[in-house]
Amino acid sequence: MSVSIAIGEAGCHLANELQAVAIVVDALRASATMAALLHCGAREIWVVAEVEEAWRLKETMPDALLVGERQSVKVAGFDFSNSPTEILQASELVQGRRVIFTSTTGARRLLACRQAAAILVGTTVNATAVARVAKERAEKERRPIVLIASGVWGEGDEWATEDVAAAWVIAERMNLPIVQAPNRPEGELAKVFAESRHGKELLALGLDADVRWCAQVDVVTVVPQVVALEGAMALVKAAS
Repeated sequence: MSVSIAIGEAGCHLANELQAVAIVVDALRASATMAALLHCGAREIWVVAEVEEAWRLKETMPDALLVGERQSVKVAGFDFSNSPTEILQASELVQGRRVIFTSTTGARRLLACRQAAAILVGTTVNATAVARVAKERAEKERRPIVLIASGVWGEGDEWATEDVAAAWVIAERMNLPIVQAPNRPEGELAKVFAESRHGKELLALGLDADVRWCAQVDVVTVVPQVVALEGAMALVKAAS
């Protein structure tokens, strides 16, 4: 078994080509938000790429919560933004509920990994747990592992330094050979996250708490895992 870290669309292609165990890493903030939702007891998460798809799905699931953002801002009419701290503060409302989720980048990367042997969602906040689950699945399926540092949607394979840093944190916990990877960003995670392009955007919006929470390591043990892909939707539940 081996581990690769690849950026954005190229990472999705690699995971599909190798039929690998894929880990989608969108550190600010989709991976952390999905982990927070399941940590707070959400029954399941339906991931869609577009806001319009979320509203259409809501018509068939009127009890579901709508969670998501565009350009880092909560979608008008949604229950919550793509914010792990917002979810944690409302944990009683989340427990036992179905969730419909969309985000600018992470949701699309997840949906693009259709030929992967398994699709997991990870970042620093669940690093040890997702590393363990990925390694177990890779051993069972006899497949490599590809960590997809989500990058910036719509701008080719532009780096997102926080995603690459988070992917390295996960990879180092696997004790497996890393056959390809971009250079690891230097510095403490909190600084890397805060000084990243997206981190600066979130800080400018007053979302300091999200940036700080997302830069933590191993604060939850839940691992979001795609259990079904249906058309333009993915059903995500906690890996057992």
